[in-house]
Amino acid sequence: MARPLRISYAGALYHIISRGNETREIFIDKRDRGKFLQCLKEIILRYNVKIHTYCLMDNHYHLIMETPHGNIVDAMHYLNSSYTVYFNSLHKRIGHLFQGRYKSLLVEKDPYLPALSRYIHLNPVRKNLVKNPQDYPWSSYRYFITPINTPDFLCTDFILSVFSEDLEKARHLYREFVEDHIGEEVEVIRDNLHAGLIVGSRKFVEWVGKNFLKEKKKDRELPQLQKLKETPSIEEIERLVKENVERSKMQRKLTIYLVRKFTNKKLRQIAEHFGNLTDIGVSQIFRRVEKRRKEERDFDSIIKELEDLLNVEV
Repeated sequence: MARPLRISYAGALYHIISRGNETREIFIDKRDRGKFLQCLKEIILRYNVKIHTYCLMDNHYHLIMETPHGNIVDAMHYLNSSYTVYFNSLHKRIGHLFQGRYKSLLVEKDPYLPALSRYIHLNPVRKNLVKNPQDYPWSSYRYFITPINTPDFLCTDFILSVFSEDLEKARHLYREFVEDHIGEEVEVIRDNLHAGLIVGSRKFVEWVGKNFLKEKKKDRELPQLQKLKETPSIEEIERLVKENVERSKMQRKLTIYLVRKFTNKKLRQIAEHFGNLTDIGVSQIFRRVEKRRKEERDFDSIIKELEDLLNVEV
């Protein structure tokens, strides 16, 4: 099985998720959670990383970590291994505590960091543990909305500064941002997730690929790289099909087919763009065009010409 692609550079920001092995609990009681927070403080001192948000659940945790020195691998190795040593010793167990490699999504800081922090802070609400995120004691949320002493390892300044330079006003606005928009946080992340690796704009994805993936291009066992290649926009595909295909009905079908095949757009996004169409409708059009390509050589030739003009790898 291919290793997950790990993109690291100075200043990179990540949404980190680490789960218990076989979905088992990694936090049994208050003492465990307190120790984990102590481990966070230690990696700040050792590796000079920044923690913007955290949420400790029973069998997994979420972090937003910034790495000014591009050292996510070292910091995370220390965090998970030191906590594992503590947990195994205290609870008289042996073996792996965490499930394989942690998941790290590279995040575009502006404007996605506030939305991602909202997503993490609302995790206990989505899991029906509390009705209000403020009532969950093991997340960083209360430090964003109330004037209590912030832990040494937690950095709230940047996220709050997005809302206002006045700290009291920023807290109030952040609370509204989180609690008045429950449900929206999931869509923001889902709609801007690329190849299961990056949360951000297409421009950010292209910047990362250009600057930090060059040395990995020969690593064929990493399928994520294929998904991160620059893709044409819907508008580019529409224009190309219109210029090269005369029949309007055929234009629509071929455009939907090519958008589905060569862009990162979700079914719902494609359906909304073309109107009078559902997710299932998009899938049906795609399958019918694929089937016709196999059955009709002339039809397949038309699409191959369009693919050549798009300059995409098939």
